[in-house]
Amino acid sequence: MNKLQPFSRKIAKIFVTIAACLLAFYSLVVELTVHYAENLNSQTRLSVIAPHHLTLFEESAQEQQIQVSPINSIYSHYHLLPEHVKALIEPAWTGMTHHTVDDSELEFSIYATKNNQGHIVYAIEDTTNIEWNDYDFLIVEIMLLFFGIILFIISAGFIINMAKRIAAPFSDLANQLHNEQDENLSPIKVDGELSLELNKMLQGVNHFRSRIKEALTREQSFTRYVSHELRTPMTVIKGSLSLLRRHDDKDVAKQVARIEHAIDDMEQLTQTFLLLARDEDNAQAQCEVSESFIDNIHQNLKKRIVSNNVDYQMQLQQPVTLNAEPVLVRSLISNLLLNAINCSINGTVTLMVSQRGINVIDNGVGLNKKSRGYEGFGIGLNVVQDICKKYQWQFSLVNNDTQGCTATVSFESAIEEY
Repeated sequence: MNKLQPFSRKIAKIFVTIAACLLAFYSLVVELTVHYAENLNSQTRLSVIAPHHLTLFEESAQEQQIQVSPINSIYSHYHLLPEHVKALIEPAWTGMTHHTVDDSELEFSIYATKNNQGHIVYAIEDTTNIEWNDYDFLIVEIMLLFFGIILFIISAGFIINMAKRIAAPFSDLANQLHNEQDENLSPIKVDGELSLELNKMLQGVNHFRSRIKEALTREQSFTRYVSHELRTPMTVIKGSLSLLRRHDDKDVAKQVARIEHAIDDMEQLTQTFLLLARDEDNAQAQCEVSESFIDNIHQNLKKRIVSNNVDYQMQLQQPVTLNAEPVLVRSLISNLLLNAINCSINGTVTLMVSQRGINVIDNGVGLNKKSRGYEGFGIGLNVVQDICKKYQWQFSLVNNDTQGCTATVSFESAIEEY
């Protein structure tokens, strides 16, 4: 996977690359322009002076070759031309052209026209020694490179600075979203000059944050209302049970015990919902997961363990202190065990508690099947997930290699060091 880069760096890289390509392109254009200007200048000069010198051949019919200047020569007939010139033009050719012989580094312009007698006469300007040589071009290219690098550095600095300014609001928004710690989901504000696209994005993000906040508020309010409203009927039921206990009927006493157990479960679930819905500082409450703490949970589940014929085992390396509400920790362990017990009829359930976390291992039906008489995993695992989310613990439920599954809660980061 490619490493992700900041938005500003991507913009700067694109513009700097384009600037470097433009610099190289203009350097090439300058060099080609110099060559073209030299050739054009030579041809223009030759077209001006050649007709004047070629009039010398009109006074004589002899075959002549005359050097009229250090770089200009005129020829009365084709066969008098140098061999390297005859190799480039045909005998009947007339006009103006410029040639470079690469293997000998010769460079010259040729002018051919018909005189008054109808003969083709020639003028040649040898520009080999007057045009720029390799050393001259090297000096010019070094100067172009030097000033080009200076211009490139200035342009690159300007481009990078502008890219950072353009990307600054996007980076600010990304950092605020990544480092989000505002549980109130208040609207995000971004400093700097906003573009049209970023402004629309920011409005969309804040709109969805507002909707999420409203949904969370409704959920918390509903949980509080339901939990509080359940307390009244449970109090009434408890009062009625106290009257029923006065009867000596064994059947009544048995049903009273079942109702009391159900009421206790309901109260624990109600208290769990209230604590999950409450916004509190996690460091205010502490819970010590000790042998007695776990044994209390085991006693509440003992009837279910016996009815399902489950072999329950517990391994506690040492007591673990957590910054969490004891009610929620008890609910978490109870739901994990209850889920394993319900799915492991005539099986084994092992609870392992260590400094790193909690593991509940069973050899039941696993995740892909349903246990007889038990539909799915119920609300218990949803409660476990909500508790883990509240305290930033990690929860996972996976199939074992052989049979059953393992539920793991990792709270290593939440352990208080002593």
